[in-house]
Amino acid sequence: MKTNMPAEVFFERLTQWPKTIIFFGLLLIITTGSFIPTLQKDTRSDAFMPPDHPALIYRDKVEEIFGLKDPMVIAVVNEGEHGIFNPQSLALVAWLSLELEEITNIDPDRITSLATENDVIGTEYGLLVEPFFEETPTTQQAADAIRIAVMDFPLFVGSIAARDGNATLIVAELDDQTAAQTTYQALLELVERAPKGAGDSIHVAGEGAVSGYMGAYIDADARRLNPIAALVITLVLLIAFRTLRGALLPNLVVLGTVASALGLMAAFGIPFFVITNALPVVLIGIAVADSIHIMSQYYEELAQHPEASSRQLAIQAMVKMWRPVTLTTLTTMAGFFGLSIASIMPPMEYFGIFAMIGVAVAWLYSMTVVPAFLTLLKPKRSKAFVSTVQADKFAQVMTCLGHVVIKRPRLVLAIGAMIIIGGMVGASKLELNEARITIFQEDEAIVQADSAINSHLDGAHYLDIVIETPQVEDLFKPEHLQRIEALQNYVITLPHVNGSTSIVDYLKQMNRALNSDNKAAYQLPDNAEVVAQQFLLYSASGDPSDFEKEVDYDYRLANVRVRLDTGLYSVGKSVTEAVEHYLAKNFNGSDINVNLSGRVNIDYHWIKSLGDSHFYSVAISLLLVMAMAALSMRSAIAGLITVVPVAVSVLLIYAVMGFSNIWLAIGTSMFAAIAIGLGVDFSVHTIERLQVLIKKEGRTIDEAITALYPSTGRALLFNFAALTLGFGVLTTSEVVPLTRFGALVAVAVTSSFIASMTILPALIKVLKPRFIGFESSAPIKEKE
Repeated sequence: MKTNMPAEVFFERLTQWPKTIIFFGLLLIITTGSFIPTLQKDTRSDAFMPPDHPALIYRDKVEEIFGLKDPMVIAVVNEGEHGIFNPQSLALVAWLSLELEEITNIDPDRITSLATENDVIGTEYGLLVEPFFEETPTTQQAADAIRIAVMDFPLFVGSIAARDGNATLIVAELDDQTAAQTTYQALLELVERAPKGAGDSIHVAGEGAVSGYMGAYIDADARRLNPIAALVITLVLLIAFRTLRGALLPNLVVLGTVASALGLMAAFGIPFFVITNALPVVLIGIAVADSIHIMSQYYEELAQHPEASSRQLAIQAMVKMWRPVTLTTLTTMAGFFGLSIASIMPPMEYFGIFAMIGVAVAWLYSMTVVPAFLTLLKPKRSKAFVSTVQADKFAQVMTCLGHVVIKRPRLVLAIGAMIIIGGMVGASKLELNEARITIFQEDEAIVQADSAINSHLDGAHYLDIVIETPQVEDLFKPEHLQRIEALQNYVITLPHVNGSTSIVDYLKQMNRALNSDNKAAYQLPDNAEVVAQQFLLYSASGDPSDFEKEVDYDYRLANVRVRLDTGLYSVGKSVTEAVEHYLAKNFNGSDINVNLSGRVNIDYHWIKSLGDSHFYSVAISLLLVMAMAALSMRSAIAGLITVVPVAVSVLLIYAVMGFSNIWLAIGTSMFAAIAIGLGVDFSVHTIERLQVLIKKEGRTIDEAITALYPSTGRALLFNFAALTLGFGVLTTSEVVPLTRFGALVAVAVTSSFIASMTILPALIKVLKPRFIGFESSAPIKEKE
């Protein structure tokens, strides 16, 4: 045909140099793949926020002032008669505290434990600051004395020592958060050789440990999942084509696609995030889609023209498939581009960008390397393709589906309308929630460690409240200290808040010590001179740096660390917003001001942005896909109809999530934009094929639908199988968000395929749009 002449000329010229094309294809794989070993991981939750986000900038400032970083936390638990206050357990705490100093990346000056902290005692000469124990107690009597001293110091009860005495924490801060994985492994080795006593158990947790453990998770997942996904898709290809070349050629496209995307990530210094673990599986599914359609057409051509040469078969297959493959590439790229520009979170932004690059590379290899190989290989027929493709069982199944659409188009559309309505209702019920610890399986050691710390102590999740005053030593003023005390009294009333620590707690303890250890004197001094004197007396016996986590050198800035027993976003949101409201109403003024920081505040901001941007990114992806389809087919109606199946599939998932109380979280928020990018392929191939059958071949709508299913429908069936089974592999991931992500995308792809094979043809049959080839002035001809 005349419209195919430029394409035919192009592929005739391309197939003149098949070995050269293959050489450059392999060279690209080798070149880009060589960068992959340099790919770096980033498992920090900070990675989900732009580096210039105000909350991150302020947190970094707070870290610089107070030295507060996400720590590794070691919990020693003993539920025996004396709890951890027995000679063996206290010796273990001392041993661990000392050994931690030797581990690379742990700041030896920022280790906090019963073995490093000091008691404050009043004497006739003033204050005496001394360690709770300098030498490990050898008798239970000595251990009991330590227990009494610790439990008589409210600052440490709940924060370092459990209120029931059955657990204690050792908090170790890191020099470099990006090296958390190796540090975490070093801590596990330390725990393994620790001299535990009877009844002692040791747990390693904390935000630093989560980041470290996640790095190991990513490595293990990638090594296991990617080969399985490749194997599953290869089996799908073998079933589809029943030839070795039919299975291996698409895998070459996969290799080029994955190597290019991941290699370019490494080359540009873009780190590998936890959600990027799904990228290879996404790319594998995308890369085989184009090849499936090309190989299907190739075997159809071979079945119909067995006398044709290899080159002729390759050219004719490409002439017929270049347009739909190119259209699906453009629409899929538009979907991923929408994800990248709509998300403010770097991991999702980069996911969209490099998925888009992978789609482009898959198209390039499908347009060049695949026909080059087919030109060189001797024609070999597939048992799945005979002169009439209807004889194939898979084609027969698809043909039966086509008959349903022809006979009951309005029923099909009614079911689709019900799904859309249900999806809208389900979307309104979606709950935004997340907790970093839920990334791991419930039986993992780090989950059990987090549970142990949150159940025995005040919690391992921190909200920092930073108080700023304008003048040096302003924090000596009783009115400022009283406002901090009132703030601490307020936060303890909030759900899941079990305690807080500030300079106020030290001052109360010093005041009590200076008043003959009278418990009634556990209160703040009533004038600034006494406060200054107390700090001076402390420095005479103790180390002024003991307060560096609570107050700055000039006594102008103070930090209140609030402890929560859960990392759930819903709890963090409730506490953060309640504290903000209290501060605005009761605290902030011209002479004092407060800002929030800490892990709870950071998580609040990035998870909130996830919820804020989710529906925006979905809308942008849909609009871009619709615009690309409209431009490609030169019809606004075509663009609108193209996105109907993917919109139905996304709404169906929303319905499932909303009615099943599945959170909108990091593992579930990306599914919609990615499902749009993947699912639109089915729509485009269906519409393009119907256009050819009706506009170019002059068939009636029923004849076109009947012809659609055994050929294009069969190819789409295996395209769907490859994608669904590929994403199904993610459900075996050890990373819980990836499990949810894989399941949701698999269901969404299934829904897109079914909708494209039912709702879309039914919609075209009922509406009779002109872009398909119908004339508005002429009634549509249908089979009797």
